[in-house]
Amino acid sequence: MASYENVLATSGVRVSLLAFGTFDGSVSFGYYVDNDIKTWKEISFEQVTGKMYWIPKLFKDPESKNDLLLVTQPTGNTAVFNLLIEANDGNVNISLEPKGHLNGGNESFPMSCAVSETETPKAAVGYVDGDVILYDLKDLSPLFTFHTTDLQTGSNDSNSIPRALVFSPGGLLLAVARDIQSSGSITLYDMKYGENVGQLTTPTHSSKAAVGGFAHSGWIMGLSFNEDGSLLASGGFDSCVRFWNIDTREREATIQISVTDLDNTLKIGEMDQSIVSGVQFINKGVRFGAGGDSNQGVCIISFDRGVRWYREAGGI
Repeated sequence: MASYENVLATSGVRVSLLAFGTFDGSVSFGYYVDNDIKTWKEISFEQVTGKMYWIPKLFKDPESKNDLLLVTQPTGNTAVFNLLIEANDGNVNISLEPKGHLNGGNESFPMSCAVSETETPKAAVGYVDGDVILYDLKDLSPLFTFHTTDLQTGSNDSNSIPRALVFSPGGLLLAVARDIQSSGSITLYDMKYGENVGQLTTPTHSSKAAVGGFAHSGWIMGLSFNEDGSLLASGGFDSCVRFWNIDTREREATIQISVTDLDNTLKIGEMDQSIVSGVQFINKGVRFGAGGDSNQGVCIISFDRGVRWYREAGGI
């Protein structure tokens, strides 16, 4: 899923646009206006309808010049469209205009994608061969390729699939979560020079630590930086969310989730597990209630059909 929100300069209308990628290769779109979900409308674009895509990403230009829609394709390409939104007499018109493709010469399946909403916008695409390619979103050219250190199992496959990518606020760092056998690793890359600047690992007595250590004892499905980029949250198949201090590269806290956390478990099946499928920081001032203005929070979604919210302790 991808989200976009903007207050249109010409009309003052606030538009919230959502894009959903599905397993059948289709992408669905919908929007609502002025924070009123009752105005929700589903829309479609002929440029996307009926074609095979995988991951949608929406880019809001901080300079309000060129908003974009990116959609990855099974061929390894990523299609890029100019996103045009207008509001006249209460009617919102959203359209797409082809801009080009991101093509770094990698023909393997694109497994993950992230965009950096900065004055020098970039996109990162992770492929199943383990590589992550960084692109310039202004001229759509490749900048750096971050190779996996894992051995490839085939011409386009690897045991080190990059399942989650996220840019830090300001776009200085890119965090990449890759598989490492049945566990998950997190690598940090510098965006100015394209260098590996470290890994986030947790102390372990497992023999797998000899490979370089891992961040989770299961595949990592979600990453999120907090508002100032000082913390990174990660969650995955080991049913926990870990919080990492970016300066020290050390783990600061862990949240373990379980089906027993939920108030209503009647609709949870025997096969539903508390695997973390997504994690997102909530900035200060966004959440209602006690401490909403002074405490950041985190939202966790999981395979047990649960949505959990946590608030940073203290500071109320």
